[in-house]
Amino acid sequence: MSNFRNAQIQAHPSKTNTLSLGIICVLVLVLIMQIWLLTAALNESLNGNNAVKWPAFWASVVLFFSGAALIRYLPGPIRLPVRPTVKESFRNAPLAWRTLAISAVSLALAFAVWFMWSAIPLRLNKAGFDLSRQQLFWLTATPVLLGSLLRIPYGLIVSTFGSRKSFAAVTLALALPCLATGFAVMNPATPYWVLLACAALTGIAGANFATSMGVVNLWFPKQAQGTALGINGLGNFGVTIAQFAIPLVIGFSFLNPGTSAAAQPAMHLENAAFLWIPFVLLCTALIWFGTKDFPTEPKSFASQLVAGKRLHTWVLSTLYFLTFGCFVAMGASLPLIIQSIFADAPGGAPNPLIFAPLAAAVATIMRPAGGWLADKAGAGLITSISLGTMALGGFSLSAFTKADQFPGFFTFILLICAAAGLGNGSVFKIIPQVLPKEAGAAIGIVSCLGALGGFFPPLLLGWTMDHHGGPALAYCAMAVFALLCLGLNGWFYHRANSESHC
Repeated sequence: MSNFRNAQIQAHPSKTNTLSLGIICVLVLVLIMQIWLLTAALNESLNGNNAVKWPAFWASVVLFFSGAALIRYLPGPIRLPVRPTVKESFRNAPLAWRTLAISAVSLALAFAVWFMWSAIPLRLNKAGFDLSRQQLFWLTATPVLLGSLLRIPYGLIVSTFGSRKSFAAVTLALALPCLATGFAVMNPATPYWVLLACAALTGIAGANFATSMGVVNLWFPKQAQGTALGINGLGNFGVTIAQFAIPLVIGFSFLNPGTSAAAQPAMHLENAAFLWIPFVLLCTALIWFGTKDFPTEPKSFASQLVAGKRLHTWVLSTLYFLTFGCFVAMGASLPLIIQSIFADAPGGAPNPLIFAPLAAAVATIMRPAGGWLADKAGAGLITSISLGTMALGGFSLSAFTKADQFPGFFTFILLICAAAGLGNGSVFKIIPQVLPKEAGAAIGIVSCLGALGGFFPPLLLGWTMDHHGGPALAYCAMAVFALLCLGLNGWFYHRANSESHC
């Protein structure tokens, strides 16, 4: 232990409290200076003065790391205490791990179906449709609506009807949006409202997340839930799979493979939907024959809805609204953002269907890391790191929205996605800790509002691009909201003397 730390321990309590207050005031001042600096730099950039952009950026980085270093000198009484972990027994471990593996694969399929409308709009006009940019953004945002609202009942059915039957049923239902979307995009004369309805129906795939997480949560003890739920979150890779696979399959016909290339249309957008149907049937069979219902008494819907009265449900929903909403928004709208902003980039426009899946992949990889770190170091601490990084990234990203700034833009996109993935894993570690009796229902509500967090950003991005010539203001709004979430997490889950400290 350092001499400084020994001196703190031996100090008089009043002196220790004075030191604590002084350091906290300095940290608040550093944060205010950073927000002012980034906001001023953004205003100058919007007015055409780019000379201050890089000096402001590097000054902001110095302030951030200076504040982080200062946290080390907070006196011992307000630092996180080490709390002993009471380990629960791990029954049926082999079955639990097999259920987790099947769940992660099935969830990846659900995310692939859910996000097929992030790739399809890029090619609709080339296939003969005539849609405006705002209409295309609506098509990418609409699947989030139904996928968000259905997460509440999808979370409740696990404890009511059993884990195996519930998960198999919602997985088989994925065939409906695949069939509807496939037939709708075959004909360029399809009305826009039909495309919008098909996009909305695709939202049922996003609701599978609540069922999948509820199933995995049942099988694992508390000391391993963060890791297990994080691994299950690898199903988010479905976004990357969809965005990589769809451009590859729309160039040939599944329905008429014998037709000559000259006789075929230039694109077969229906493949983007029909591609997933065999995998839907396969995953349904895996769930039915490879898993079992968790041995527990069925719960009524009414008994589980008490989770809606818990304050923690809404605090966690706010945090997840940012972290998971950012992931959803990046996955849904990033291809269109890249296509719209960087079409005139020096050296040629970047391919959105190459770069956008990479961002989703980074967020997905970081999710299990967030769950594992939450098990080891504390969910409150890891969530604070995630939210703070998102705030810094959002303010910084707003300065890289010109056609010649793609490398800097994409670097901060990756940073934000990594932080969002970290937060997704750590937030889900908190749910069963603070709401153990209503975890299934709470997962449904939290994931519902988290997914809704992905609905508004694409619309806000489209509006700011139409009215302000770029998405900078939208990214600043995200950063401000991240600071609000950082305060909430600090008060409820990171603060050492909080009753709900994790």
